[in-house]
Amino acid sequence: MRFAALLLAGIVLVGCEGVGGQTLPDGVSAADVAFFRTAVADVGCSITSDELADSVGTQTGFSADKLRSITQYLRLNGETDVSAIGFRLTSGTCANA
Repeated sequence: MRFAALLLAGIVLVGCEGVGGQTLPDGVSAADVAFFRTAVADVGCSITSDELADSVGTQTGFSADKLRSITQYLRLNGETDVSAIGFRLTSGTCANA
C-alpha cells in the first residue's frame, strides 16, 4: 500500500515539473529528506513494490503522510522519475544508478 501512495503522490505532481527550489513541507526537515534518500538508495534507488516501500518506511520510521510529503517535495524539485511501474530517485547517490 505504501508503494501505491508514493506512486500516486508522484503521479499527481507530474504536471508540476519545473517548479524547483521548493521549501520543505511543514513537519519535514532537511535531515528527514536526507534520511529518506539514504533509505531509497539502500533499496536500489527505485521503489517498485509494496515490499520495497515497506522497507523504506521501516528504515525511516516515517508516517505515510510524511513519506508522501517527502516524495512530493522531491518530485517538485525534479529529483524523481515516476512511471506506471514505480518511483525512482534520480539525485545524489542515485543520480547515476
